[in-house]
Amino acid sequence: MTDPFTDRYWIEDFQVTQADLKRIADHIRETGQAHDLTALARRVVRGRLRYGPETSAPFLVRHRHSDGAPARPTWAENPSVRLWDPAEEWDEGDHAIVAVRFCKGDQKWFEPFVGEVTDVESHKVTVQIDALEASKAYSTQARYSEDDLQKWRRLVENLVAARRGTKDVKTQIEYVLLKHGERVVSQLLEALRADERFVRLAGRWFLRELAVPPTEEQLTTLAWAMISLEEPQPTAELALQIAPLIAAGDPGIFGLYLGLRARTDLFENADPGKRPRWVLAGHGRVPARPSTPPTTRRATRCSACRAGQRLIFDGGLGVQRLLPTGTPEQVRAHVRRYLDVLGPERYVMAPANSVQPGTPPENLAAAYEAARNYR
Repeated sequence: MTDPFTDRYWIEDFQVTQADLKRIADHIRETGQAHDLTALARRVVRGRLRYGPETSAPFLVRHRHSDGAPARPTWAENPSVRLWDPAEEWDEGDHAIVAVRFCKGDQKWFEPFVGEVTDVESHKVTVQIDALEASKAYSTQARYSEDDLQKWRRLVENLVAARRGTKDVKTQIEYVLLKHGERVVSQLLEALRADERFVRLAGRWFLRELAVPPTEEQLTTLAWAMISLEEPQPTAELALQIAPLIAAGDPGIFGLYLGLRARTDLFENADPGKRPRWVLAGHGRVPARPSTPPTTRRATRCSACRAGQRLIFDGGLGVQRLLPTGTPEQVRAHVRRYLDVLGPERYVMAPANSVQPGTPPENLAAAYEAARNYR
């Protein structure tokens, strides 16, 4: 086995192993937090540089060939993580290794990070870098002349050359990510995807066993709150709509994500193949709302009373934001949305609580008119 401080090791010998994934799982348990792909890749590379080559069994993710040909790891045929190149084709959901520029006073330097492409336009690509909780826009070939492309490539070559041969672990980690990151990070990403212990949300990885699922009451409360939402929402934003509150931190957020995925009868990802944003599934047969005290974070409040075999709901007009600060047209659209879902026979239009002083009378009139004229 060759020395991890040589290129030969990363080209010929490196493989993600079962022990790597076990150590990642242990690290997540110890911290109780999710970790982004940059942090996990650096952790694996750091381990090799400090402790030498790994001798445990490799975790190989292979294609299954129908023609009987020997299987090869998926990353070997089509790397799932590529070094950013403005001349290449990029799609949303692709992973790229990008060199991010930092400035502090007169000092300027670059560090490599793994990011996910979240938007593609003719002249630029937006990459979400989860380690920095920020997005960066990178120009594509459409904005570059041939000279510009050559300058960019020389910049990358210089960044690699400046880090080659160093014995400083931090700098060597950066060298490995820039020079061999396509092989190293692609292996790691494929292994994490294939291992059912791990679950990914918005670029971060967590353990499925640590996720705390929401209760049926919490999911029902969320479904009611989503009736009044005009745009699809990411998982973390929906967590603010739930009462009682979900478990704190990443256990709660990842548990909610898994709960939303499981309840396809109620919730639907509006952006399949991308970072999930959620809407009600179709018009959603929303279960009867549990009797939970209203909160200011919730967009709706309704109570249910039994009328034979039917449920009648009242409320829904927010007195914190909608009525005091909304426009008459927003109020009308809000009322119509409730009536579209529940129908005029099952919904009694009413404020969620006492109407606040200073509420514009025209908003109250708009709500009344929308309900009276609904067809």
